[in-house]
Amino acid sequence: MVHLKGIQTGILQCVVPEELSEKKILEEFEELTASAKVLLEGSTVVMDMQGRSFGAALVAKIWKYFIEPTACSVISWIVTDPETAGALGRMGITVGDIDNKTRKEKPSARKRSNTLLHTGTLRGGQKILHDGDVIITGHVNVGSEISANGHIVVLGRLKGLVHAGCKGDETASVSARSFESGQVRIGRKVGLIDKSSDIWGKAVVITVNDNEVLLTEWPAI
Repeated sequence: MVHLKGIQTGILQCVVPEELSEKKILEEFEELTASAKVLLEGSTVVMDMQGRSFGAALVAKIWKYFIEPTACSVISWIVTDPETAGALGRMGITVGDIDNKTRKEKPSARKRSNTLLHTGTLRGGQKILHDGDVIITGHVNVGSEISANGHIVVLGRLKGLVHAGCKGDETASVSARSFESGQVRIGRKVGLIDKSSDIWGKAVVITVNDNEVLLTEWPAI
């Protein structure tokens, strides 16, 4: 079963056994949210997923069923599956155990984990401006905009305008399950993409490398 344990003053580790099914995980997170909300509210949490292979869709569900309702701050995800760790890292999610220095610097860690989860689709005319990372569980339609100081992850179709690292951070990234936008911005860089591109309509991770906007396929898990 999913359980909590203290690893440092003010820091909890949430252990998710890898043999649990996704349905069982979400059921247990709902129960944990109800039974331990007072303990979790405002706490700093490390998510220990053990050897499970998973992707952004499960991250978003855990955010919806556990992290958002309890208002806890997740500072890292522990995974031992190398492909999962690599994929999460490319999405801008902090992966790995935390050292003693990180544990003592809770205010900084909280600031880095300032993530906004939007459950649903952004329609034309809707805008999101956020001082941190943004995860969208639906689509980003034409005419909608997202500006984030951190990373942007879209679990549906990305057709609108997104600007990651909007205050000039070119280490930020944009990830989308289906990229269908003619333009993407990261920091001070602008990438223009034509519909004839091989990457159009595919799952991509977009970064800045050597001052160029680079689009690579989102690795399957």
